[in-house]
Amino acid sequence: MTSTNHWFKGRIKELDAAECQRLLREAKVGRLAFTDDSGPDVLPINYSMEGNDILIATTGYGAIARAATGARVAFEIDEIDPYTESGWSVVARGHAHRAAAYELPADPAERPYPWAEGNRSYILRITPDSITGIRLTPA
Repeated sequence: MTSTNHWFKGRIKELDAAECQRLLREAKVGRLAFTDDSGPDVLPINYSMEGNDILIATTGYGAIARAATGARVAFEIDEIDPYTESGWSVVARGHAHRAAAYELPADPAERPYPWAEGNRSYILRITPDSITGIRLTPA
């Protein structure tokens, strides 16, 4: 499709809590939004879930640990199909804190495993107070 040829306008549907949770559990990569000294930032990152909480393994000295620990953040996952001009998005908003070792899932397979190289033993736990989602479907 070109910018002058479009399908019919899509319809937006709000996702219920169960669908948002299902999508969060199935996805592997999301975007963490936080604010640091230079302003808003968004970084892609892989993650795992424990209950409703989002777990991220990062470095203790990087931008995420410095700016997100103790702060309100947003975490977003999505899937977009440019051909059909459709997709979905789930956004979790809440407070992020450093997770102590005793707070991590007992099963190592349920802990976040960082894809990026280097020491990423700093675990950030996002406890959402809001999880919302939308789906855009072709009309």
